[in-house]
Amino acid sequence: MEILKMGLDDLLKIKTDEIRAFLTPQEVVHMAKLLGAFWTYDYDVAQKGKVGMHAILKSGRHSDGFFASRILLAPENVRLIICSQIALMINRLYTKEEGPTCLAGVPDGATIIGENVASILNINVLKMEKQGGKITLMSQLGPGERILLVEDICTLGTGFSEAVLAIKSVQPQVYFIPADPVIINRGGLERFSVEGVGEFEVLPVINWKVQDWAANDCPLCELGSKPIKPKETDENWQAITTSQL
Repeated sequence: MEILKMGLDDLLKIKTDEIRAFLTPQEVVHMAKLLGAFWTYDYDVAQKGKVGMHAILKSGRHSDGFFASRILLAPENVRLIICSQIALMINRLYTKEEGPTCLAGVPDGATIIGENVASILNINVLKMEKQGGKITLMSQLGPGERILLVEDICTLGTGFSEAVLAIKSVQPQVYFIPADPVIINRGGLERFSVEGVGEFEVLPVINWKVQDWAANDCPLCELGSKPIKPKETDENWQAITTSQL
């Protein structure tokens, strides 16, 4: 199946069982571009005076690229293809006895990913929500469970770490699978530690490095480009994707 030659109509017709191997980074990015889920800063246009906007990440860092997972995952067939890739990765790494007994997607971006991957793996799903900007465990959880958390995009593991600590504060006697399965690892991070819990390895469907900087070192701010949180509202996404047109 030649995904790189597909247009949008062809992409929306793919069935999950037609994808029998791991997708390449180029294939996933092509899918994201077809769906309008990937924005990159145009430096050539900026040199002509149209500096536009750039992205503020969840970590607070600024960036010249952004994947909108909500848009990428909106078509059901694309979402199930991506979730099947994550499930395939987990099944290859862990036996049934070693693997997770329950799973959650880091809210809000990965909530539906968690539900779909849990269904594919035939394990329980944990419900987590953001309440007042804080991640909260909504499900009952007994001791001894083996928990896997998944997320959509990884830069520094900020949201993932918050979700781990939210679960740990409610039920200290659980075991976390030491992995962070993600759709896209955009920061190049290989592993990170969560204080009081341990180290987690980033397991991406794809690695796709996008530049980012601390807010006070951002070269795009120096150009006069306005920073904005792209996924905060639909209007923000529209604004950043059209700001240099």
